[in-house]
Amino acid sequence: MGAINSIWTTGNFPPEWHLATVIPIAKPGKDLTDPTSYRFIALTSCLCKIMERMKNTRFVWYLEKLKLITPVQSGFRNQRSTTDQLVRLETFVREAFVNKQHTVAIFFDLEKAYDTTWKYGIMKDLFDAGLCGILILIPILIEKFFKDRQFQVRLGTHFVYSV
Repeated sequence: MGAINSIWTTGNFPPEWHLATVIPIAKPGKDLTDPTSYRFIALTSCLCKIMERMKNTRFVWYLEKLKLITPVQSGFRNQRSTTDQLVRLETFVREAFVNKQHTVAIFFDLEKAYDTTWKYGIMKDLFDAGLCGILILIPILIEKFFKDRQFQVRLGTHFVYSV
């Protein structure tokens, strides 16, 4: 555990943690010649995943403690799921029906939301949220973690692409 504490305080990640092996998994019934017909699974270091879990747990705890996350958000939170939002919607519909009112709902899906997120804006928001103590390192750790990332694509037993 000493090594993880050292990484936590210094932000110096082992070089192996910057490498991911990506394995494409075909979506059922899709055109196998179309790259969008695949889900990509990234295999990374198990210790790296433990560190990510530790950071995320501590970070979400902090955001919840300071009420920086709305109580109705279910995504990326423990003990919450899509079902919570479906039950919430059903409750709104039932209440409107009983009160002879209308319910309006708008649903949208942000395609490739993570890929198109302005990461420096998120980092600024994290600092503006008043992170303190060791938690102030979380945005720095995130930035260092994603810097100099490398990946290789494996098809079967062969590596076909590396960046």
